[in-house]
Amino acid sequence: MLVDKVSYAVVGAWLLLILPLESFCQRGRETSENLYELALADYRQGMYEKAISQVTRSIFLNAVNTEAYTLRAACKEQLKDYKGALTDLNTVLEIDPDNYEVLFKRATIRYQVNQPEFARQDFIRLLTLPTSETNTVFYRQSAHRPGTDQIVTAQSRLRSQLFSYLGLIDLQLNNCKAAIAWLDSAIAITSEDADFYLNRFLAKKQCGEENFVDDLQTALRFNPDHALAKHHWALLEINADDVTREKLFTDAIAADSLLLYPYLQRGLHRMKNKDYKGALADYERALKIKEDDPEIWLNHGLLKEKLSDMQGAYSDYSRAIELQEDYVQAWLNRGNLLAQQKKYSEAVEDYSVALLYKPDYAAAYYNRALVYHTLKNLQKACADLQQAQRFGFSVTDEMKRKLCPPD
Repeated sequence: MLVDKVSYAVVGAWLLLILPLESFCQRGRETSENLYELALADYRQGMYEKAISQVTRSIFLNAVNTEAYTLRAACKEQLKDYKGALTDLNTVLEIDPDNYEVLFKRATIRYQVNQPEFARQDFIRLLTLPTSETNTVFYRQSAHRPGTDQIVTAQSRLRSQLFSYLGLIDLQLNNCKAAIAWLDSAIAITSEDADFYLNRFLAKKQCGEENFVDDLQTALRFNPDHALAKHHWALLEINADDVTREKLFTDAIAADSLLLYPYLQRGLHRMKNKDYKGALADYERALKIKEDDPEIWLNHGLLKEKLSDMQGAYSDYSRAIELQEDYVQAWLNRGNLLAQQKKYSEAVEDYSVALLYKPDYAAAYYNRALVYHTLKNLQKACADLQQAQRFGFSVTDEMKRKLCPPD
């Protein structure tokens, strides 16, 4: 009996080993589909990193599942990994070159990441493809702000959107006549879209056409709360007093708090009127919308300098330089800041870098001349002053006598 009990125990142990293995194999056969469904659920709940992990495992088990690549691209786009999103979309299009929805998504991302020529190729190809029946909902990417602003489908207004994007691309490439022609086509299909009239206004303005304001007025007629149209209307009100101009920019911000340009324009307006705290608040909001623009960081630094936050100003100028290494204005401003703090050697280094990128930068020569004079290096101070004058800087006779005294 003892032997029988041991044998039964051994058999039971084997069963325990076999059953989990069978269960594992069963799950393995379903993993690719199940993982995709789990990833889709995570995506819908905004858990994009988790969704990427799930769908990547799904792709590992089924490398030709185009829906999985498309889902992963959508997750990466939400995480602002546009390069990764484009890689996945490219993979789908290698498998299925005529996938309208994926080609449209690639075109809009290429436009968004400033690849106008590649985006143009995709949009033109889309014009040649049939827009078959689809249950897919397209969230239209605004050309002027982050996020989405309208739902369109392949059956409704998508073709006019293609013409509009092509118009914006040519506008970006300074081909204003071609831009107007594309936008004419968009308006011919969808005649009451304020965005189309606004974009054609921009193209006509670039071309210098006399009636460009008409399109702006039409955009505001179709959408009186159109934020960007309000913004451009404020820019046109050059004869308005300061209070009215600020109100116009404020109205544009109220209409769309995610639109970048009104914050920048109101910030400049406030800076001009020495409302430095108000201007700084506008630039801080602008940086939340677009954190990778070196010019915004530069002006943010200028305002901090005006408010005596020298450490903050230095940090902002440095950030501008990180984003654009050849941004000579940022090197100049940081050099000026260092000179104010009597860090003369560091200031000379920054002016010198500015001159490395722009050898005819008169202001950098002039400011470096002043620092060299402070350091009592009159030979270099005089040489820089002469270079500054040579490249157009106005130099007084008094400054010439001071930095270049006669022997």
